[in-house]
Amino acid sequence: MGAEKKRPRGLAAQKAAKKAKVVEEPQEPNTNNAQTVVIDKVVEEGDEIGEAAALFESAVEKAEKDPVGALQLLRGTVHESDRILRNWPENETRPPPKFYLTYGSALYELGRLTEDEEFEPFLEAAEERLQDGLDRFEELTEKENDLDSAEKIRIAMAKVWIAKASGAVNNAEDNIPELATRALDTLDKALNGTVELKPAALIEIASIVQNHGDLYSNLESQNKFRDWAEKLLQRVLEDDSNNSRALSELGLGKLSLANYWLEQADEQRGEEEEEEEDEEEQKKELSKEEQNAYDAIIQAKKYFEQALSKAGDEAQPQTYADLAEALVNEANLVLSEEEQNKLYQTAVQHIKDAKSTAEKNSIEYNLPEGLQSFLEEFEEQE
Repeated sequence: MGAEKKRPRGLAAQKAAKKAKVVEEPQEPNTNNAQTVVIDKVVEEGDEIGEAAALFESAVEKAEKDPVGALQLLRGTVHESDRILRNWPENETRPPPKFYLTYGSALYELGRLTEDEEFEPFLEAAEERLQDGLDRFEELTEKENDLDSAEKIRIAMAKVWIAKASGAVNNAEDNIPELATRALDTLDKALNGTVELKPAALIEIASIVQNHGDLYSNLESQNKFRDWAEKLLQRVLEDDSNNSRALSELGLGKLSLANYWLEQADEQRGEEEEEEEDEEEQKKELSKEEQNAYDAIIQAKKYFEQALSKAGDEAQPQTYADLAEALVNEANLVLSEEEQNKLYQTAVQHIKDAKSTAEKNSIEYNLPEGLQSFLEEFEEQE
């Protein structure tokens, strides 16, 4: 299993549809195709390191709604950082930690967003640059002005470690790789210190940790990461109860938990069907596994509905799709056929909302395969 890039989307059956492949001989990451870009950040004239940092900040802000534009900015960041390093005077001390933070973080994000290249070479390059930043920090005699950059480098390094640990997850053994444990310990120490991060950065960290937990088949291992992420997301909501992205991520955590219990229910049902060959009777109650899944689905649905309500006109297509997935899963569990049909109809409406929102806002968006199949089957039966 290769290092994880993005959360698998769609219904439980599609959960592990696409994984990155393992690279046997990592090559240097391709950071070509960098173009001249204009940034809207205020940077002191002649401050090349500040310009690179502004490029990266702009890329992060653009990533969710315009990944193609973000890729251009990230390539520009890496290109500029490489140029700065190559042209750095040999008789001067190395660039400050902030420079390496920008360089390493840009390599990591570029690897995450680049679809047609392997992630691992970017991770190796990012880790090398981030370690250079920590080494540079240790060389400083006056560290006070660079403490914040050093902590952010450690946070960035933890993200790299989690991605690298994803390639070491073995579902047969389900042991948590040491790199993942080290990453959580590093994040705990950094996030409980003096460093200040924007809510979007905290949410991204929570999402990365939560996605990593989805790779495990064991509930205890999953919960280690899911619970950690939930605490961080709740921390964001304590300061901003209207943060729709935090609410949406909390919903995804509950949906992931529901998918675990749905898989357990499927396994249990398969064992029972082997033992019983009588005709199927009308189901009168949910199994323990199904009830656990249902409870998690209801929680997920609540979070997605709140996220859409708080986002208003800024609601994202994926949140509508996530809510539709929760409704389809809920419908598959309810015992009343009438209630089931109502839930299916509501799910279809949210799927259409996802598509229309993407079209209205000119967002490039494809429905998860499972939801697309469900929509086609539903419309055929009408």
